[in-house]
Amino acid sequence: MRSLIWPIYIPAILTASAQTAILVLLPLYVLELGHSPAIAALVLGLRGLGQLMGDIPAGIAAGKLGDKACLMLGMAGYTLGYGLVAVSSDPILLGLGAMIAGCGMSFALIGRQAYVSARSASQERGRVMAMMAGAMRVGAFIGPLAGGLLASSAGYPVAFSVLVVVCLIALAVVAVCAEKGEPEPSHESHSISAIGAVLVEYRQEFLSAGVAMMALQFMRAARVALIPLAGSAMGLEVDTIGFVVAAGAAVDSLMFIPAGIIMDRWGRKAAAGPSLVLFATGIALLGWADSHAALLASAVLIGFANGLSSGLVMVLGADFAPEKGRSRFLGVWKLVADSGHAGAPMAISGLLGVASLLACSQVVAVCGMAGFWVMAKHMRETLVKHP
Repeated sequence: MRSLIWPIYIPAILTASAQTAILVLLPLYVLELGHSPAIAALVLGLRGLGQLMGDIPAGIAAGKLGDKACLMLGMAGYTLGYGLVAVSSDPILLGLGAMIAGCGMSFALIGRQAYVSARSASQERGRVMAMMAGAMRVGAFIGPLAGGLLASSAGYPVAFSVLVVVCLIALAVVAVCAEKGEPEPSHESHSISAIGAVLVEYRQEFLSAGVAMMALQFMRAARVALIPLAGSAMGLEVDTIGFVVAAGAAVDSLMFIPAGIIMDRWGRKAAAGPSLVLFATGIALLGWADSHAALLASAVLIGFANGLSSGLVMVLGADFAPEKGRSRFLGVWKLVADSGHAGAPMAISGLLGVASLLACSQVVAVCGMAGFWVMAKHMRETLVKHP
C-alpha cells in the first residue's frame, strides 16, 4: 500500500475532490442560471454518459498503452472538461464539459484498477481497493465543503477554475510518481470486435454481479442528483447543501477500512448485501425529508451504506478478470456497472418532468432492492484465500 500512496492514493484524493465538488456545484449553477431542475439533472447526466462512452476506449488504452498512460489521459480529461465548465454559462457547453470530464473519469478509474490489480493478490485486494476507494472518499468529503464555500464567497466560475488547478496537480503527480506499465502483448484482444465475446463468455458474471453493481451505481448516481435538488427545494443555501453532502461523505470515508476487512475476511457478498439494503433505505427516506435535519440524517445513512461498498465494484471486476485480456474485461465490466451510473440522472430528469422528487426517490429505492435480490440469489462469492 505504501508503494501506491503517490501514484494512486494522492491523485485519487485530488481528483475526487474536484469530481464531487462538480457534482454539487454544477446542478446548482444550472439552477442559478434560471433553468429547471430537469435541465440541471440532464446536464449532470451528461457526465455519466461521458463516463459510459469512455469505458471501452479506456480498457483498450490501458491494454495497448499501459496503465500509466491511461491514468494520465484520465487526468487530462478531467482538466479539459472542468476547464470548459469554468468558462461557460450555456447549458450545452456545460453539459459538454461534464461529458468530457466523465470520459476522463473512466480512463482514470480503469487505469487505477489495472495498476492496482497487477500488483495485488486476491486475499489482499479488498483492502487495497478499499483503500483506493477510501482515498476517493476523503476527496469526496473535501470537495463539496470547499466547493460550496468557494462558490458562495467567490462565485461558481472561480470555484470551477480551482478544480482545474487541482486536476493539473494530480496529472503532474501521476507523471512523476507512477511506474510505467507494460502494454499487454496481444493486440487482437483489445479490438472493438472482441468486446461482445467478453459479454458472452462471462454472461453469468454480468447477469448476476453485473446487475447488482448496476443497481449500486444507479443509487450512487441518484443520490448525487437527489440530495442537492432536495436541498434546493427546501430553500437551503449552496454552502449548507455542500455541508450536508460533506457530512455524508465524512461518514462514507470512515468506512473504507472496515469494508476492506469485511471483503477480505468474510467475502464480497458480506459487504454487498448490507450496503444495498441500507442504501435503498436511505434513498427512500430522502424523498420524505422535509427539513435540514431530516436531509442530513438521510445523507449520513446513505454515506454509511456507500462506505460499506468501498471498492466493491473494482474488487469484483479484478476478481472476475482473466489474466489474458484483463484490461479489455475491466473496460466491459466498468461499462456494465456504469450503465446504472449513467442512467440515473437521465431517469431522474425524465421522472421530474412528470412526477415529484418523492416518487423519484422511491423508484430508485426499489431498483436498489432489486439489485440486492439478484446479488443474494445469483452472485457467486469470489474471495479466494491462498496460504
